[in-house]
Amino acid sequence: MNFVEVFGTTASVVIAISLTMKNLKRLRVLNAVGALGFTVYGLLIGSLPVWILNGFIVVIDIVFLWKMYASKDRFDVIESDPYASPFVALFLGHHKDDIKRYQPEFSLEPGKGWQTEFILRDLNPVSIVIYRRTDPATVEIGLDYAVPSYRDFQSAEYYFRKSAERIAAGKELTFIQRTRVPEHQRYLERIGFQRGADGPDGTAEFRKTVTGGVRG
Repeated sequence: MNFVEVFGTTASVVIAISLTMKNLKRLRVLNAVGALGFTVYGLLIGSLPVWILNGFIVVIDIVFLWKMYASKDRFDVIESDPYASPFVALFLGHHKDDIKRYQPEFSLEPGKGWQTEFILRDLNPVSIVIYRRTDPATVEIGLDYAVPSYRDFQSAEYYFRKSAERIAAGKELTFIQRTRVPEHQRYLERIGFQRGADGPDGTAEFRKTVTGGVRG
């Protein structure tokens, strides 16, 4: 297999991988990269149909990506009782395997004082935060979960910019979450949580302070 064939095969693999992406933005980005590679491949082998078709796909992906990044999604929050709301039970049940994968520590035990907030994105329930106050200045997050197709950090950034500040009500409030899953740890660091000490089982504590519009 010569260089041109390797290049074309690589481009086709990238396109195939893009079709497995659940996140639409990642799908479009990876698909555009693969199609661009196939456009170059078509030029290298002198195949007009190959490079024209894939060049057109690149343009389509770029247009859709531009629309995605240019559009302003509407975010809303709905509070609910996690023990009384049938939708909370349905949501948690539907995503239980994915939740267990990323946040296996979560357990919605009755009588623990948990509260629930759904983050809606263009009226679609895309993420859920289940939390409780452990004291007037501290909130423990039991679950912070986003559905796979909306894991682009926008819901989390909205929540900790708006909703968490509302919970703080102008006072200094520290949000705490504990996890031993590396992917979830990276997510918490990405949205501004500070890592604390690790427990004996490898569970790390992460903290984020919100104070009436100032986050740290």
